[in-house]
Amino acid sequence: MLARRYLHHLNRVVSPLGDSMQRVASCFTEALTARLAATLTTKPTNQAIFEAFEAEERVHVIDLDILQGYQWPAFMQALAARPGGAPFLRMTGVGCSIESVRETGRCLTELAHSLHIPFEFHPVGEQLKDLKPHMFNRRVGEALAVNSVNRLHRVPSNSLGSLLAMIRDQAPNIVTLVEQEASHNGPYFLGRFLEALHYYSAIFDSLDATFPPDSAQRAKGAERTERHERLEKWRKIMEGKGFKGVPLSANAVTQSKILLGLYSCDGYRLTEDKGCLLLGWQDRAIIAASAWRC
Repeated sequence: MLARRYLHHLNRVVSPLGDSMQRVASCFTEALTARLAATLTTKPTNQAIFEAFEAEERVHVIDLDILQGYQWPAFMQALAARPGGAPFLRMTGVGCSIESVRETGRCLTELAHSLHIPFEFHPVGEQLKDLKPHMFNRRVGEALAVNSVNRLHRVPSNSLGSLLAMIRDQAPNIVTLVEQEASHNGPYFLGRFLEALHYYSAIFDSLDATFPPDSAQRAKGAERTERHERLEKWRKIMEGKGFKGVPLSANAVTQSKILLGLYSCDGYRLTEDKGCLLLGWQDRAIIAASAWRC
């Protein structure tokens, strides 16, 4: 809560249009705020993976959109603190730019070395629809987790089924999934319009309470071409491909609620739905986290 209080104060006093020091402070404040928000959505999935790897000596995480790898330092620290020592950790990072994925791997390798974790990183520079089984570099005797954060909704519908079947065939111990809680793929324009209106109204209301009006985090990213699905639709998709839901543990839910307390505004809500976790603004769910296994 102290960290969030400081960030809230900084958001009010710094400006990206001020002098040089204010611009620097504004950039660092936005970056720290974004990291704090991202932690809330990945904490329960990290905990689910950590629990699935309990007592395993060789573990492998496949991240389907690793980006800068911000999700993994806390996870690696938890592994390093495991009674009996850390397991051998192998990570496969997927991304569109092989150079960017390799740089992320370099940073994670340095972190693993500092934590005394036996570590190996395997970069894959491909679109998800173009992935092939050999790219996962699966090895006998290792526990496997597949992680996807806000990524599967971008996969074309004619490729999603084969991608999930390929993941299932890898026999993962757990698959963690985080997606926006919205249905923007209905058959009728009016229904899609109203759904988008309500969903993005909640998004912008939450942004108004969290970020300053001129924050770059409010309008980040390239032109959107994907459409989202609700948790119930993802359930049908995953179950249709042979996956079974794994309820997020009470520990994962508790940790998420503690992290939610870092936010100074009281509009955010955490709710549970059949073992899944929903982050919402007021009475509207906006992000869903779930875990699955074969």
